[in-house]
Amino acid sequence: MKNISDKFLRNKIENEKNDIYMEIENAKIKKANLLLDMGIMIYEKIRSEIIIDDSFDNICNEILEIDKLIYNNNLRIKTLEEKPQEIVCECGSVINFENRFCGTCGKKVEIEEDYLTECTRCDSLNEEDSVYCACCGIKL
Repeated sequence: MKNISDKFLRNKIENEKNDIYMEIENAKIKKANLLLDMGIMIYEKIRSEIIIDDSFDNICNEILEIDKLIYNNNLRIKTLEEKPQEIVCECGSVINFENRFCGTCGKKVEIEEDYLTECTRCDSLNEEDSVYCACCGIKL
């Protein structure tokens, strides 16, 4: 009988330890999420020049480079999705988008492009009527 009660007690202790370990892990996850949220808030304040501290420059520049990569790749995807595959020339011939001249009449293919303005902070291209940079958020 003592053997059964010892096993029960050890089981109870192990269960309680597991509950405590789980509580610790949940607290660590919550702390990590709060630190992440705080880091994002601080980064946004640094980018908005509310906080000015040169010790953050290197990491902020790395983050800005990553933001530019993400933004420019999203633009590339958007451009690919919006790019027409064929264009109809004035003479009626269907021209592949990559061609620069019509194979039937020889006319140069004119493709209307959006007007873009370059951001002074991150060099990303933005639509001409944008007030703020879509990549870094600075006022254009």
